[in-house]
Amino acid sequence: MVDAIFYRDQRLWKRQIDDVQFQLAQQDSMDDSEDSLVRKAMAEDRNASDVIKGVYEGGLKTWECSIDLLSFLVDRQEELAAALRGARVLEVGCGTGLPSLHILKSMPDTYVCMQDYNRDVLELVTMPNVLANTVLCPSAAGNGDKLHADSDTETCEIDVDFRRTQVLFGADTDAIIGERDVPELTVDEADAADAKILQSSNICDRCEFVAGDWANIENELHRQGREHSFELVLTSETIYDTDSYKGLHDLLTCVLARPSAETNPQTQQVPAALVAAKSIYFGLTGSVLTFKQYVRARGVFDVASVWQSGGSMPREILRLTWKKMD
Repeated sequence: MVDAIFYRDQRLWKRQIDDVQFQLAQQDSMDDSEDSLVRKAMAEDRNASDVIKGVYEGGLKTWECSIDLLSFLVDRQEELAAALRGARVLEVGCGTGLPSLHILKSMPDTYVCMQDYNRDVLELVTMPNVLANTVLCPSAAGNGDKLHADSDTETCEIDVDFRRTQVLFGADTDAIIGERDVPELTVDEADAADAKILQSSNICDRCEFVAGDWANIENELHRQGREHSFELVLTSETIYDTDSYKGLHDLLTCVLARPSAETNPQTQQVPAALVAAKSIYFGLTGSVLTFKQYVRARGVFDVASVWQSGGSMPREILRLTWKKMD
């Protein structure tokens, strides 16, 4: 089950929390491993908003600043599409991954890497969202999906089993499945159908998923020789704690591509990092102001606010670019 997120004249689909909880409820085994503890926390927390430091970083919830970042990208679609043609994008702390989903849908020549602290978040939310917006994109046209719409919401039940049988058997589906004692696909058939569905698109060649903390990811990229390989880095709601500043800054220093000699820092779209955050995190240590102060003290990046919301609880988007060296 997926919900529609509308922006301008387009929409994205994201998996419902209730659907994740239903899947978790069907799983019988629960041990004391970290992964099981994460899944248990997700199953018990309906709003998925409680951060359990070092265990679960809130990736199941779509946070406000992720929507801000999505809107920012949509507003600059034309210039970004040109700048990101053939480029690589990294979303740090992606969670539901709305900004990445927009890029995957609207910029077909752009490669996207989605990182989250929790592997479970990637498997339960991020990957299903990518599929729901690409090879399994909901449609009312003969694929078994059930669309539900009212005045301000739209949801869809994506019938994956129907699509699998159609891919394997086509018009003979009813005859073949109907003759079986158990009218469903075998595990091998489901795997074969999934492979065919994925082969119908180049999505597997355009995205990757990375789990773990920032320090381990930075070390792995160094080991693979992939430093400075992303022209655009996106992140939202990751500076709520001052203890995270160093890890995020070090990761950005590792992954962000270096500008070419011809790049004009006054007009450049990429390479850059966009950091979406609340101006103040009440009850927590992080804020936009203290993060900007930290970045400037490190002396590696220039940092500027490129978008601000109004209201009593303002939010901002910061752009970080390499400091020009004399």
